[in-house]
Amino acid sequence: MCGFAGIIQWDNSAVTGAISDAQLNAADERLAHRGPDGTGRWHDPRHAGCVLLHRRLSIVDKPGGTQPMANEDHRVQVVFNGEIYNHRELRRQLEQCGHTFVSDHSDTEVLVHGWEQWNTALPEKLTGMFAFAVWDSRRRTLFLARDRMGQKPLFYQHAGGRVYFASTLPALMALGAHRTVSTPSLAGYLTHGYLPPPYTIYDNTFQLPAGHWLRAGENQLQGEPYWQCPPAAASSGSAPEDLSTVLSAAVASQMHADVPMACFLSGGIDSTIIAGLMQRQAEKAGTGPVDTISIGFAEAAFDETAFAGIAAEHIGSRHHVFQVRAGDDVMETLQWLMRYTLGEPFADSSIVPTYYLANCARMVAPCAISGDGGDELFGGYDRYRALGLLTAAPRVSRVLAQARLLVDRSERVRRFCTAAQSHHWPQRYAALTRLFSPADIRVLLPDIADADPLLNWPSGHHRADDVIRAAMELDQRHYLPGDVLWKVDSASMANALEVRSPFLDHHVVAYAATLPTSALVNFRTGKRELKRIFSDLLPPAIVQRSKQGFGLPIGLWFRRQLHGPLRDMLFSREGFFQSAPSRQFLEQMLAEHQSSQRDHTHRLFACLMLELWHRECRSM
Repeated sequence: MCGFAGIIQWDNSAVTGAISDAQLNAADERLAHRGPDGTGRWHDPRHAGCVLLHRRLSIVDKPGGTQPMANEDHRVQVVFNGEIYNHRELRRQLEQCGHTFVSDHSDTEVLVHGWEQWNTALPEKLTGMFAFAVWDSRRRTLFLARDRMGQKPLFYQHAGGRVYFASTLPALMALGAHRTVSTPSLAGYLTHGYLPPPYTIYDNTFQLPAGHWLRAGENQLQGEPYWQCPPAAASSGSAPEDLSTVLSAAVASQMHADVPMACFLSGGIDSTIIAGLMQRQAEKAGTGPVDTISIGFAEAAFDETAFAGIAAEHIGSRHHVFQVRAGDDVMETLQWLMRYTLGEPFADSSIVPTYYLANCARMVAPCAISGDGGDELFGGYDRYRALGLLTAAPRVSRVLAQARLLVDRSERVRRFCTAAQSHHWPQRYAALTRLFSPADIRVLLPDIADADPLLNWPSGHHRADDVIRAAMELDQRHYLPGDVLWKVDSASMANALEVRSPFLDHHVVAYAATLPTSALVNFRTGKRELKRIFSDLLPPAIVQRSKQGFGLPIGLWFRRQLHGPLRDMLFSREGFFQSAPSRQFLEQMLAEHQSSQRDHTHRLFACLMLELWHRECRSM
């Protein structure tokens, strides 16, 4: 788990002296938190326009995994972020093909020789989470690849005869990449609260989509998918017990490391299952109890430590509980995250508790395993059931929505009412998930074009009779890499913590696609198959509790200790929101939130993060 960056320019005559040490040092500084265990910098002696940077967090082959890593004649160089869980198997295959390895068991060296052997077919061979860059000076080719589900980030820009690439946007911008703001992306951000791949906040700057590779040469830039989330099957293609086998194998493969490991445990379905399977593996290996970690808040409504404790006692883990008082320094934390890890607006406020969880976990181990992906693969979100109800009984849903709104004016009910007025599932799902409506965005951004390409979600390949599965697949392609995994990577690597996610093993993803939707979700509950197959790992209190996101009381803080700082930030003279209509809109939101007339937590947080980006990154 690391961070990397680089520049490739094919015209040597134009690049001499153009890549300054100041730019390289600035990029290295913005990657330092991702790799405190080592730093590497390589200039191609045959090609003045090639520079690679790397920061290392040592998890596998601590003495032998230094990067950038080369082949025997140093004409192939690799920088890599992530973990290849099947690297031992691939090493044996490559040795049988005649390749000689120098390291003892570095997974990075598998990429070096794997590129020589398999070329662009290399990513298909890998099981793991990864983003990597290969510079092949013999072919004068740059090759970039990202893992199937998008666990590890990779940004790039092709401009002025150069390709810039980096693990984070702040590092990319520090190298000198151009930063022209994309107005459609601004509208997309205010709609969704995040920017799904391939979009970023800047024009001509992209995230490499999950499951894709990109090859750049002197006169070419070619990208292709090497894997896509498999479409849902009409019926189950495997016996029920196979889910336990596949997920257990994924957990076992991800428990290999040369450092201590721990597991996040929130007391929810997903993390309890993963922690329980880890404990089983530890008992088989005779290594003692697994370390599990949870954090709590003083505000009882946001504290899940009681449920985490029940789960830990049930599975037999060694449990660590940390109490967090984050309200006083949350603004400073967000400023740091924006400047050094995010580099663009991001409206998921759970990045803050995720940051504090990672900070506490790092005190126990440098590597942790999480339950990320369970909701998107196995139907865990309430919005899936809401969408199913709206589709199955639209007229009844409209009547129920209006009746419910008379007694419950929560934002969830308001969104359901809005969705009930739509007649097609993409519009309904957009209404259930969006932050701001198109009309709101026109007020906040009066100079922006109406068109928002991020709303044009592909839906033609979905079966018309299975909108729940369509929404799940949509989340797997967009929300999971654009929000959930980006949040986890940013928050964990800010603390030099590696986080692995067994649910996102592509064998588990493929298995989940074989399950009929009815085995996952009904109108009462989600994750039915997970609860059934892993019932022995789940205490009744965990199964019966309602779905709760991993949040913190920032909406309450916006009414109390953060009210003044939030107002100062949004209404500064140099701020992002300068038009009279946008400021009036913000004033109304603040007043309604302060009086508890409406809960604008998520919208206010989105505006705050847009303002932080405007301050911290636009002129960086």
